[in-house]
Amino acid sequence: MKNLSSYSNVKNISTIGNTQTGHHYWVGRVGKEKDFFAGQTFRANKTGDLKSISIFPEIIISEGEATLSVFEFDTAKREWKEKVAETIVVIKKSMEKQWLSFELKDVKLDSNKQYAFKVTCAKEAMMAIAESHWKEKNLYKEGAQWTGSSENPKGLFHQNFDLSFIAAIENN
Repeated sequence: MKNLSSYSNVKNISTIGNTQTGHHYWVGRVGKEKDFFAGQTFRANKTGDLKSISIFPEIIISEGEATLSVFEFDTAKREWKEKVAETIVVIKKSMEKQWLSFELKDVKLDSNKQYAFKVTCAKEAMMAIAESHWKEKNLYKEGAQWTGSSENPKGLFHQNFDLSFIAAIENN
């Protein structure tokens, strides 16, 4: 797993996202039956290769696998389209309060398209991922936060809220 700062001095890498942290949203299993998910829509600032998406886990209650899936996204219909990538990271308690990078390979982004990512946790794994402060409305204007659950898999979009995330894109 690359450290986020490993991309900071690379000339052809640009980053998008929202690094403000404040509140958090729980992702994982509550009790024995209900799973919670979170995600974010985004637009690539340039056409290129998506190298990673990083999130900020404020709290990790239970260790296990976290999955990040990337989709094409239809903004007008608020509809998840084709899955273009998926990667798994084993989360550990020692990963709290620092950027957690999900490395991706061969993911081409087009600056004319909208995308979205979704974070889920397997079995008993559970973490609280950072959101921007609620008083700071819509810090990342190119997207919206999404939340869902096993009881509501379509979920809800929150236009004035954003997850704390950084996407590293290698420009073509």
